[in-house]
Formats: sequence, structure tokens, C-alpha cells
Amino acid sequence: MLTYQSRLDGLIAVTIDSNVWNLLFDLKLDLAAELPSGRFKLFIPREIEIELAAIPERTDKQALKYYIRTQIAAARVQTQWVFGFALDGDGPQRCGGFDIGTWQSETERKFYDLIRERYLLGKTATNSQLTRNEGDAALGANSFSSVVLTLDLKPGPLTVAQENGGKILDMRPFREAGIGLASYVIAYYDASQMSNDQ
Repeated sequence: MLTYQSRLDGLIAVTIDSNVWNLLFDLKLDLAAELPSGRFKLFIPREIEIELAAIPERTDKQALKYYIRTQIAAARVQTQWVFGFALDGDGPQRCGGFDIGTWQSETERKFYDLIRERYLLGKTATNSQLTRNEGDAALGANSFSSVVLTLDLKPGPLTVAQENGGKILDMRPFREAGIGLASYVIAYYDASQMSNDQ
């Protein structure tokens, strides 16, 4: 098991997978109201920001793109960049330099060591210009300091993270849960904290 690191300020960190924005949009949720800043701190990894930017500029996607943009701004969702230097060549930059990127924790490094060979090396690029599993790997790494909301819990980096102590919250049952998003996240967070303490 890898170590989960709670925030020192007592807030619950929440990281949002790109597919969850479709659910939030369908439910017309006001993210700032659902997960207020007095209780939650919201994030997306840089890789998920890249996936969101790759949503096609089609008429049928305009409302979704507008929703994501406005909700990220209103709820003050922060993009997390891992420290690194710019890569040569085309494509979006994954790493952030000084004053942008944060150091990768020891736990995150150990997580990448667990998944690198099986899930990352030699994978082909997707439409977003990320390689397959790259976004899920970033989410998995974040799950050791944040509750990751996802609709895509399948074998891969996210399940490896979950099996090793990461907090991965399956959002598929949320529609039928009959509770608000904050209650859904808090119930999961509290239950997972208790199981970690045992």
C-alpha cells in the first residue's frame, strides 16, 4: 500500500476526470455550489486539461465546452503541473517549469514505477496527443493526495492506484444516489479514511 497524504488545511482535495464533466453538464450542476471552497479544493491534472482542450469544436459540443470553461473558472479549479522542462517537438507540454510545476512526491514516483512498463511504455497517441493511459496515470498519481472522480474505472492505472491506497471514487452510481455531490464525496472520503486507519 502507498501512503495517502491529506491536505494540511483540512480541505478535501478533489480531482476531476475529463469524463466526469459530461455527467456534471448533464445534471446541470453548479460546481462551486456543490463543492464549496470552504470544504473542498478542486483540481485537474495538466493531462486532463489537455484532454478537455481536445474536445472537438463542433456545434453539438459547444454547450459542453462552455460549461466546462465557466465551471472551472467559477469553482476555481486549479490545473496541477508536475515540475519539468519543455519537450522538443510538437504537441502540448505536460510539465510546468519554475513557479508553475510542483515536485512529484515519493508516493507518486512509486506509483509510476508500478504502472510504467505495463500501462505507459510503447502506447500510441490518442486524438488529444496524449498517449493511451497517460491521463489515467496522472489521475492515479493524484489519488494519493486527492479524491479522484471518474466514470471510467476499468483495469489500468486507476485500478492499480485504487488497489494501492489511492482514493478513486466511481461516479457511475451518483445519479441514483439521491444525495448532493458534497455528501457523495464526503461519505466516500470518510469511509476510505476509516479503512486506511484500520
